[in-house]
Amino acid sequence: MANSSTGESVIRRVVRIMDAFTREQPALTPAELARAAGLSTSTAHRLATDLAAEGLLARTPDGRFAVGARLWELAARSTPLEEFRRRGLPFLEGVHAAVRQHVSLAVPDLDTGTVLYVERLDQHGNAVKNLGEVAARLSLTETSPGLAILAFSPPDVRERALALAAQAVSGGSAHDAASGLRAALAEVRRTGYCRLAGVLVEENVGYAVPVFGEGNAVVGAIAVVMPLEDERAELVLPVLVSAGRGLSRAMGAERRPYGERAWLRPRADGQ
Repeated sequence: MANSSTGESVIRRVVRIMDAFTREQPALTPAELARAAGLSTSTAHRLATDLAAEGLLARTPDGRFAVGARLWELAARSTPLEEFRRRGLPFLEGVHAAVRQHVSLAVPDLDTGTVLYVERLDQHGNAVKNLGEVAARLSLTETSPGLAILAFSPPDVRERALALAAQAVSGGSAHDAASGLRAALAEVRRTGYCRLAGVLVEENVGYAVPVFGEGNAVVGAIAVVMPLEDERAELVLPVLVSAGRGLSRAMGAERRPYGERAWLRPRADGQ
């Protein structure tokens, strides 16, 4: 692949262009696209025009660029994430109908230490702020689905995530942060679910259970977010646990891959 004068590949420049589009700015003028991608206007315009010719970008009536339908088409037909979303949606709808709160599906990106949200159903009329938008990424160690996934990941994966989290703090608090996370993950493994309150949004509490796939490897999580003042673990946990078990079977996990772990029969008090 031919490189630019700076040594950057064409593919990398294309990725920068695609990364420029956000939920807040879904359409950009050539100049805006160039600034957001960190490219010259001529380079950005040329690459965007080529992408539009292939349907990966589209032109709006006022001449701006936007993500094209063909990009969605290619992703929907081939990505494993779409399969997880498709199989998980009925379970997500069941949880949503029962608890009437924000519910979501998330998968891990262990290379970046994040969870990627692939589906979300909202509680209309609820003013709770939920950062887990579809296609948003949040930290593995600062979200309930992230901790639920991490707790059941291989030990080397957990240690890598703990090291990344420790780098975000300084001094002696780094050791305390790692120790606190280890204890939190051990508790998730003991109970089989994660409860996380007031971390990214002070007024929120999140619950999550892991989802397992073939070989009983953890592949994602189902989560519920609600106002802390409206917390009802006795309502959320049984429904969430049942959905986690059902989706795990749908994803190819063995019928009883979790032995006698508590999340098969959560305590009524939610502890």
